[in-house]
Amino acid sequence: MHFVGPMAIRARDVVVALGLFTLPFAASVAVGGASVAQEQFTVGEVVRSITVEGNSRYRDEQLISMLGLAVGAPLGVESLDRGIRQLFETFHVRASIEKRAATDGGIDVRVVVEELPLDLEPRFVGNVDIDDDELLEWAGLREREELFLFQAPRVRDRLMRAYRDEGYYFAQVNVVERPGGVDEATGEFVPPDVIFEVEEGPEVKVREIVFSGNESLVNERRYLFFKRGLSKLAQVELRSPLFFSWFAKDFVDETLQADIIAMREVYRDFGYLDAIVEVSELEFTEDREWVTVHVAIDEGGRYKVGSITLEGVERVPTPGTTQDRPAELVFPKEELMELLDLHVGDTYERRIHNDDARALRQFYGEHGYIDHRSLSRVDRWEFLEPELTFEADQPVVHVTYRIAQGRQVFIREIPIVGNLHTQDRVIRRLITMQPGEAADPREIERSRARIQSTGFFSDQFDITHPEPSYRFIDTEDPNWKDLEFFVDEGQVLTFNIAGGVSSNNGAFGQISLSMRNFDVRNMPESFGGIVDDITTREAFHGAGQELRLSAAPGTEVSFYNIRFTEPDLFGDHVDRISLSLSASKQVRLYSSHDEERREIGFRLGRAVTIDSNVFTGFQTGSVDVSDIDRDGAPSLSQPLSVPADLKAQEGNLKLAHIIAGYSLREVDSRINTRNGVRFTFENRLYHEALGSEAEFIKSELRFDWWSEFDNDPEIVSPYYHVQLGTGVAVPFGDDDSVPYTERYYLGGLNTLRGYRFRGVGPNENGVPIGGQTMLHGTLEYRVPLVKQVQPGTYREYESIHGGLFIDFGVLDPEEFALDPDEVRVTAGFLFGIGAPIPLTFSFGWPIVDVAGSGDSERVFGFSISNN
Repeated sequence: MHFVGPMAIRARDVVVALGLFTLPFAASVAVGGASVAQEQFTVGEVVRSITVEGNSRYRDEQLISMLGLAVGAPLGVESLDRGIRQLFETFHVRASIEKRAATDGGIDVRVVVEELPLDLEPRFVGNVDIDDDELLEWAGLREREELFLFQAPRVRDRLMRAYRDEGYYFAQVNVVERPGGVDEATGEFVPPDVIFEVEEGPEVKVREIVFSGNESLVNERRYLFFKRGLSKLAQVELRSPLFFSWFAKDFVDETLQADIIAMREVYRDFGYLDAIVEVSELEFTEDREWVTVHVAIDEGGRYKVGSITLEGVERVPTPGTTQDRPAELVFPKEELMELLDLHVGDTYERRIHNDDARALRQFYGEHGYIDHRSLSRVDRWEFLEPELTFEADQPVVHVTYRIAQGRQVFIREIPIVGNLHTQDRVIRRLITMQPGEAADPREIERSRARIQSTGFFSDQFDITHPEPSYRFIDTEDPNWKDLEFFVDEGQVLTFNIAGGVSSNNGAFGQISLSMRNFDVRNMPESFGGIVDDITTREAFHGAGQELRLSAAPGTEVSFYNIRFTEPDLFGDHVDRISLSLSASKQVRLYSSHDEERREIGFRLGRAVTIDSNVFTGFQTGSVDVSDIDRDGAPSLSQPLSVPADLKAQEGNLKLAHIIAGYSLREVDSRINTRNGVRFTFENRLYHEALGSEAEFIKSELRFDWWSEFDNDPEIVSPYYHVQLGTGVAVPFGDDDSVPYTERYYLGGLNTLRGYRFRGVGPNENGVPIGGQTMLHGTLEYRVPLVKQVQPGTYREYESIHGGLFIDFGVLDPEEFALDPDEVRVTAGFLFGIGAPIPLTFSFGWPIVDVAGSGDSERVFGFSISNN
């Protein structure tokens, strides 16, 4: 087809839109004469015909459709511009558009395309340690995925970064491109070809990090793992190997630079504001497989605080942003200054000003000035970067704390979102903030933590499941906000078939059915569809009750239990009454005897505060002692093979008691607690009037305290755990001692790690006799070793942890008596995995023991279960 008077257009803004590509692109047409070059497409001209030229990979229909052209339809210039851009972005095709007037009116359109060269199978040569499949993954390509030639430099950059991240410091990648075309010798078409030439070089390991000049922060290593100094404070990634060349770190330059920055920041934290930290030399071995990194440090002097002041800042909204301007402090300056730890004459340390920021944040927060990302910059409280003014002739710094005070926030309403099947009252009874009050971030976070600790809105098998959260929503009055809590219904029904082994309980299997947000009144519409109704939360769900049935047969312990709990029996919300019903059977095989325990009972509780309650109840059952070792027969060296009290209890003993006590639980998570406190005090009275064949009283107290070093709820940081437990059992009536099976015992994973389960004396005939008075405690320090960010949030969670512990404990056969000479103390370390398989390893050693006691030690203890 011949065109008369061809005319060309340039798609508007295309050059700018595609300027990020390395190849220039514009939809343009060569014109035949100067007068024609000034003509423009007329909007609305009807297209009579369309021809496409230059395409080989794509059909005419594909290209015409992408351009938005159609025969018989009016021409749209803007849609044509978009189509040209999309054509390049999608198919990597450049297009030129020409038109001429049709004989019957309208226009004929000619599309001339240039398909950019591509290689259907890029090749790698020279790679030895890294195979082609991994290189394709590094390059972001799939096998036989097309690669356009203009993309090759970006792919090379990806490969270079990946090699360097793996420790190949000397790696080089070159791109060899061969454009396609017709072979002059054969006349055949030769497709384009891209070859990545790889020169890997050696994988470089760090032999040693040598520091010079760090006189105030000397690196020291004690007892292999315990270290202090600059490297410890900066938490550097690159370090010398622990054992010869074992566990050597890959040398990654990017990691080294991050370590250098971290060390500089440590010096800033300690007041060395002029400190210089830099790499002075990289010393490679002859084979270039090892490197010694020399780090030179010029500490300079420590700066003293010459003056300190506070300034208020007001953020004023402007189009598209905000502008800071000075403002009066909301509270008296003298009152705020008293909160600060940084004083005139002190060494300026950034960690102290961070402490001051926390103190000010807490003080303002208690009065309704909130630091939360859901608030706008105008409304939000924020501690701004301090202004530091230095004196020229001496190391003195003048510090100005700048505070964007925001607005005082009051709570208008507290909506709850996401509880599609959970009753509103179940959540509201856990929230201590009330409408009309000034917002308190600590109380709000405690409320959120209580909601999370129920487990109703969590899914331990799905790390992407969002945990409960909150946000502030604007209202007509800028000082009044709605406090919205968001929850996402968690696991409806937990059915576990588990197996595992424990150093306390031996091998075991477990089948359990648990509904932790149960509703006994919410019956299914028909029992034929009961399973579907439960899984869709339409039945037996939403009232905050708990139903648990479990069966756990094992080699040493078998346990069977059914339990139902109603936390709010009469729907009082605040001063609520709780009811718990339970029945259980436990069979335990000891080396000295077998023990079978059956119990059934109930417990009533009355809420004192939102986190505490008093309770009372009744429980009845029996304990059966059988299969005593050698039937307790005497030997030449001892009158009995087991303790006399154990032999005396052989057979079935009926037990019944009433219980009364107090419980406080304020923790951030029911399973993986990191912050909070738990306290329990309970008393049990066993009396013949209740049907008990033994008469005695047991009083027990247990206290747990967890505290994380970083108070930010979205950050996982090290924490410590303090535990203290004590108890006394006192016989009365015709009984001279507490039954053997009801005494206190120590040893195992829960108390005194480093000893076997019940491995702590006093002993009789080589078997522990327990005590009527008990005291034990634990101090743990745990550190997250591997942590990740929950997808879709900023919240971290811990997957692997480690820690150190010290345990102590003492038993006494007499009531209200403890012999200090009988105290045992153990110490050790632990590590574990939180998910998906709960796993804990503990290594403990007695450091204070009792000579000749006959205690049974166990250095290694562990528990593992596989769901």
